[in-house]
Amino acid sequence: MSRQEEQKGFFKTLFSKWWAWALVPVACIALIFTAAIISFGLTPESVKEVTSQKVEVQEKLDKSEARLEKVESSLEQTKSALKDAQAKLADSKIKLKKAESTSKDKKEASKKDSEALESKLAKSESSLKETGDKLNSANAKVTELTKQLKEANDQVAKAKDEVKTANAKAEEAKAETEKALAKAKETPAPAKEEPVKEEPKKETASSGSFRNPVLDLNPSNVASTIKSNAEQRWKDDYQMQDYEVQQQTSAYNQLKNVAVDSEVKQTQMENALSRWGYDFEMVQYEYSEQMNAYNN
Repeated sequence: MSRQEEQKGFFKTLFSKWWAWALVPVACIALIFTAAIISFGLTPESVKEVTSQKVEVQEKLDKSEARLEKVESSLEQTKSALKDAQAKLADSKIKLKKAESTSKDKKEASKKDSEALESKLAKSESSLKETGDKLNSANAKVTELTKQLKEANDQVAKAKDEVKTANAKAEEAKAETEKALAKAKETPAPAKEEPVKEEPKKETASSGSFRNPVLDLNPSNVASTIKSNAEQRWKDDYQMQDYEVQQQTSAYNQLKNVAVDSEVKQTQMENALSRWGYDFEMVQYEYSEQMNAYNN
């Protein structure tokens, strides 16, 4: 509020009172006397000086009022700028909180992702370790199977050598038998014995008395023995046990169906059973080899 407005407000308030109007005549009389005194006591120069001072004071007052208005305007601008700054500060605080919240969420998400990756890595390492253990076990099993296969091959080779030796012996025995028969034919028989011919009788008697010795074995005893031998040979290897049982059972069934209709066949079957027992694969192999050699 300017000084002039303050003065107007003061006089307006003053003249609204009843006693103020009573003082008007007194003020007029006092003003007249004051003017008279001034007119007699003051010279024109002093009046000019007072008037000049009054003008200077009024100019200073106007300048002060103008400065005051500028200051008030500057103050209003400052207040407005301060409000804008406070608003910007509040907005920055909100943005900062949002950024902190987002950073926290991202940090938690990154932590969860890191934990998930660590868990996956641990599972992968565990799976890799299990795979390595399985591979080592498989390698050990392959080594054991290779060793057993080598042993089996050695046994087969040894059996073949024995069969070859037996075949050679059989060939020698056959040759000796043929020589003995030839020698017997060359030697003349006594005259008194000519009417007696026992040879046809032997052939007739022996033709119906041949039997496959495999049929004399107890089937239940055969099955239990085959299983027991497979378990003993392939300990803790149930796949090879099952394979062994199947192979031995198949060989046993084939041997049962062999038609033994001669003494040679019965003898060779008995020899093979005596040599190999319940190892029917080897019994079948030796019998087949002996009969092939005999037929050749």
